[in-house]
Amino acid sequence: MKTRIAVLATILVALLAGLTFAGEWIYLSVLGLDPSAFPLGEWTQKLAPGASKAIGGVVAGFGTILLIAVAGFFVARGGLRADARDRGEVGNVPGRRVFLVGAGTVLGSIAAGVGGIWARAGRGVGTGAGGWQEPVGEIFVKKVPETHDRWEEIWKGSRVERYGRLGRTEWPVSDIVVGTGPLRGEKGADIVKLALERGVNYIDTSPDYSEAGSEQLVGQAIRDFPRDQFFLATKFCTPLGHLPPGTPVSKYKQVIDESLQRLGTDYVDLIHVHACDEVERLLDPNVHTAFDELKAEGKARFLGFSSHTPRLEAVANAAIDSGRFDVMMLAYHHGIWSHLDDIIARARKEQDMGVVAMKTLKGARHRDLVGFEEDRGSYAQAALKWVASNPDVSASIISFYEMQHVDEYLYASGKGLTAADVAVLERYDRKIVGTYCAPHCGACLDACPEGVPIPDVLRHRMYFEDYRSERQAIEGYAKLEPNASACAGCDAPCMGSCPVGIPIQERLEGAHDLLRITA
Repeated sequence: MKTRIAVLATILVALLAGLTFAGEWIYLSVLGLDPSAFPLGEWTQKLAPGASKAIGGVVAGFGTILLIAVAGFFVARGGLRADARDRGEVGNVPGRRVFLVGAGTVLGSIAAGVGGIWARAGRGVGTGAGGWQEPVGEIFVKKVPETHDRWEEIWKGSRVERYGRLGRTEWPVSDIVVGTGPLRGEKGADIVKLALERGVNYIDTSPDYSEAGSEQLVGQAIRDFPRDQFFLATKFCTPLGHLPPGTPVSKYKQVIDESLQRLGTDYVDLIHVHACDEVERLLDPNVHTAFDELKAEGKARFLGFSSHTPRLEAVANAAIDSGRFDVMMLAYHHGIWSHLDDIIARARKEQDMGVVAMKTLKGARHRDLVGFEEDRGSYAQAALKWVASNPDVSASIISFYEMQHVDEYLYASGKGLTAADVAVLERYDRKIVGTYCAPHCGACLDACPEGVPIPDVLRHRMYFEDYRSERQAIEGYAKLEPNASACAGCDAPCMGSCPVGIPIQERLEGAHDLLRITA
């Protein structure tokens, strides 16, 4: 009897550990948290110095189950001996019996623990949310068309045909520049090399693109090119995210030193305060002190900021008024908030800032154009030409992630906007009515009594569904507080507040079902 209780108790403890803290550690490992998030995580990471991800959660989670299983072996052996004494048997319990019962306890405990981990991390049992099974299925199983299905012969060999002026930096910037967020593997470095060979002379990267992998690939790509041939931009952030206001000067400088090491260069031309949605972070005295010191040390030349949030107007106006920023990078595309043109014009007129347009493809639907097939041969080029038609915009940044894109996108370089291009853009706009949330709007925010950041929720859904940047979307949504779970049972006073007719509650509930993995 005591043996049976010992075995069952050990298996139950392993199952409960898997369903609770061990499973949570595994879940957080998949999410991609820093090693400091796990027990002895920073020490554990030293055991695998070449690992690109934190291993502390995996070691802690599965290590706990293994320890329980090993302990179960000895507990079961003790139970066998106790039962033997109760029966009045003299001498040791036969070794074969101890081995069989002990091994059964170990295997049963491991199976129960791993099952508990899967239930917690994979299925979301006990979390009140979802686990990783559905997102992983979307990421690795679901197949979607990820680029133009025709590599037109006429595009091949396309080069940059127009250079402008990046504001007071005086850099003669190519009208189309390389975004490196989705870069992966050796092909990623080859794409950047080819773009440079074709005349692109501005590369945008960041530590939090592909968990620093983007900077490493850019570093490989630029080795064979003279450093004064291209303009290199990175961000004040870590591979895990943005630095908050109040970050010490030393930390701001440290992340740039780390970027320089990954890039294999002595300096960057531009550092952005990245995805800035608050004036406090934009004007943090520490970030400006750090930049001034980096500039004096020859490690950076210019300061910029990027933004695509409802607070853009306040952030941009503060940046312009401060006179501190040389470049701004804003979401800008056909059909966007018309007042943005005024902000761009003011930045150029008052401070001679360089202006780089991002999010130029309005949701990146070119990567999954189900229902948009008739536009797949021209939409990206039309969108780039529309941006270039504004003389106050210095360049358009677009993510290059296939070799084909060098030809496809550069074919638009130097070409004027035509009536046919505008027709394509307008037809596209009509088709995405009710799904695309325009950056910088924010008209819905005051309508939510729970304070849900509606544009952020919809932006992460766009990243998942349209950009196919599933992990970025999931991680970003996990950080939102509150999130769209607040929509359940709500009377939806937000409905009708969207100027372009998005059914807000329906879209947010769908986003939560897609992205919910928080514990």
